[in-house]
Formats: sequence, C-alpha cells, structure tokens
Amino acid sequence: MTSNKLGILLKVVRRLPWSLLLLIISGSALYLLFSSPRRVLSLATHVVISQVQISGDGADSSNDEFVELYNPTNSPIVMDSWRLTRKNSTGVQANLVSDLSGTIPSRGYFLIGHATGYNGSLPLDEVYSAPSNALTNNYAVLLYSDAGITLVDKVGFGTGVDFETVATGNPSTNSSIVRKANSSSTDVTMGTGGMDEFGGNGEDSDNNSLDFVTFTTSIPRNSDSPIAPADTPTPTPSLTPTITPTEEPTPTVTPTVTPTPTVEPTPTPTTTPTITSVPTQEPARFTRPRLPLFRFPFSFMSF
Repeated sequence: MTSNKLGILLKVVRRLPWSLLLLIISGSALYLLFSSPRRVLSLATHVVISQVQISGDGADSSNDEFVELYNPTNSPIVMDSWRLTRKNSTGVQANLVSDLSGTIPSRGYFLIGHATGYNGSLPLDEVYSAPSNALTNNYAVLLYSDAGITLVDKVGFGTGVDFETVATGNPSTNSSIVRKANSSSTDVTMGTGGMDEFGGNGEDSDNNSLDFVTFTTSIPRNSDSPIAPADTPTPTPSLTPTITPTEEPTPTVTPTVTPTPTVEPTPTPTTTPTITSVPTQEPARFTRPRLPLFRFPFSFMSF
C-alpha cells in the first residue's frame, strides 16, 4: 500500500465513531476465533494416553504391543505409584503395570510395552508387570495417578464396554491409534512431513472417536524422543493493541504574506532656478560739462 493510500485510510479511520470501531474490532476477533480450524483446540492439562498398538509384525506378533503416554503440560510429571490397566470386552479389569514409576518430560513421551513381545525401534521406558495381561481387540486402556483410585485418562476401542463418549476403532496389525494434536488433525497432518507432525498429542475432547486417528504404521516414542512444541490452551486471537487514534487538529496554514514592495514616489527633480544676472546699474555720474576752450578773438600776436 502506498503512503498516499495509507494516509487516506488513516484519515478515514480517525473519522469513524468509536462505536463503529469497537464493532469492527469485535467482529474481527470473532472471525479469527471461529474461522481457523487449526486453532480449534481442546487441549488436555494432564497426562494422556497418546498411542496404542495391540499387535505387530514380530515373531510374537500378538504380544508386539505398547501403550504410549504424553505429557502436554509445561512441567515434567513424576509418576509415583501410578497404575496402568486394561479392561476386556466384558468389563473385567487387570493390571498392565501395577506400580508405574518414572518421569515424563514436559511435552514429552513415556513408552510402556510387553517385556517379551515388543520389537519396536525405540526401547521401552517401562515393561508390563503382568505379561499375561496383554491387549487385543475391543479392549480399553486406563491410566490412574495412584493405586487404581484416581482415573487420569482412558481410551476404548472396538466394541469395548469402557470408553470416553464413543469408542475409536480397533487398530489392525502393526498399526496404532494415535491421539490428535488438535481437533482438525488427520493421519496425514500427523504423519511424516505433516503440519501436525511435531504438534504434540494433546487433543482431549473426552470423545475417543474424535480424539484419535489410525496410523497404518505405528510410531512409538519414549522419554528420549524429541519433545513437541509447547501446546497452549484454546487461544483467544491475539489482537494487535489498538492505538486510540488521537484526533489531530487540521494544521492551520498560516499564509505567507508576500510583502508588497513600497513604491517610493519618483522624486520630483528640484528645479534650480536660473538666476539671470541683472547688470548692476552704476549710479549716474555727474559730468561736468566741458566748456569750450576760450579763445580769444584776437591774438596777441597781432600787436
């Protein structure tokens, strides 16, 4: 946007009534909140069961199984006398690990499996304490934070009798059911190279059928696996702080007065009077009349 267009836009915004500005901001916030499916989250605030495989491709395929836990919180969780159980299709419950102990890293994993049948690529953090109590179709897995009293999480699959709201499907051989990173996650987005590959497994709407997807090839992770990025609660769109526009007064342009040059009157040339010299008239002299030389009528010579 050119500076000219931006200037026009700012002028328009400054002239909008406050009520209309608040309506626009509120509408934008609601749009951001509900229009992006990637941000519709129901993140767990406790340890969850993040992945289950009930049979694999090992020599003892029926016991090639594991249960993976995930810690979505920002602190490591120390499991002291926790318990992991399974419940069969008739509702009979038995221990998988009667005294589960260890530490789950913040946003990290913990892997539990069959001591003799598991042949995954990563080592187990804990083995079943009752190897005979293996998993199969139509079962449920339950996690307790103490000796079977406080239920932390559970997942039921197939036609099992225990589940959260609706059971998810049975995982087939060498596949697994995997908890989503968020409500819009799929097996594609959660897989290698997908946008949710490292998004954790914290989605927990208390509906097993909605919270899990099926991986055709399982991906067990243990306490040494890379942790997921920090999960956050259902976010309220972060709005850029609105700077209250200050009505700037329109600058008064002080006209620059071009001084009118003062026209000085053309000086009237001073006429120097021509002085005509008047000859000085000398006073008339008295001229004595000259008498004619007296001449004697006779000459002395005549005598």
